[in-house]
Amino acid sequence: MGPEQGAISIMAFGLIFGAVGGTILFKTHWLRRHGARACGTVVRLARSSGESGTSYHPVVQYTTGNGRTMEVRSSLGKSRRTSLHPGTPVTILYDPAKPQRMAIDGYSGGGSMVVFCIFGAVIFVMGLRILLSTVA
Repeated sequence: MGPEQGAISIMAFGLIFGAVGGTILFKTHWLRRHGARACGTVVRLARSSGESGTSYHPVVQYTTGNGRTMEVRSSLGKSRRTSLHPGTPVTILYDPAKPQRMAIDGYSGGGSMVVFCIFGAVIFVMGLRILLSTVA
């Protein structure tokens, strides 16, 4: 692999990090502005294992404004057991049109997602500088 391909790979890595952070931040922001709120309860932690290790995702139960009871696994998992254990009351932000699209208020990883975006931008710029230095 030449320096151009290496630089492009670095840029792609940065874009992936930025996209993950940005997507989660956007989803949470959208739900805060346009979504509905509900009181929910963590019913269990769903454990998932992958290449990056084990993650724990809270599964919450809540009732929508039209009386529909939902039980949804949070898309955001943590690598260690979370403070959200079964029985913990939580506030849910959800999309009334798609009530399974939800976020746990205060569990969105806002700070860590901003770090993901910044890290992704820094990596992308590093790759871009490498690419520009090989072209010149």
